[in-house]
Amino acid sequence: MGYCAVLNYEHFQKFGTAGSGIRTENIDFVDRTIFNPFGKTKAARRKVTMTADVVELLKRRTKKAKSPFVFLSKGKPDQPIGSVRKAHDAAVEKAGIKEHFRLYDLRHTFATRAVAAGVDLPTLSAILGHTSIQMTMRYVHPAEEQKRFAAGKLETFRLAGMVEAIEKSRQATTISATVQ
Repeated sequence: MGYCAVLNYEHFQKFGTAGSGIRTENIDFVDRTIFNPFGKTKAARRKVTMTADVVELLKRRTKKAKSPFVFLSKGKPDQPIGSVRKAHDAAVEKAGIKEHFRLYDLRHTFATRAVAAGVDLPTLSAILGHTSIQMTMRYVHPAEEQKRFAAGKLETFRLAGMVEAIEKSRQATTISATVQ
């Protein structure tokens, strides 16, 4: 389900007035992008890059598609599905997840994992369709392990600086002794 977060499920309902209207014409398998023509801002109307797994999944779906839509309604196969939330709720129930787990939580999970994987904030902000990094920061929730790792990086940086200062001091002492 993590890869699906890249597709920004919570935006699927904005892909068309009839629901999750991702159209096959908005998928570019060569560039590995999906164009989202809908959204409140220019940043929200954007190309979303797909992972290799998502590309393969959508290739299979588009081959089977008998309409311009990728995700079809069961009752009306020429129409897009009306609600991604129903599928999400059914998957949560089937998985036996008891605590409240909203569809939108996937977006936060994606953002947090992207930062943990080393994605910089300006890039993540563009992926999420945000107009500011401040908005993106609302989605990122670093784990304690990430905080410890960051502290370790600072310590390594500090120690490297100390080693460099000692080496420069030794070089200066050697040059001074040679000159005398």
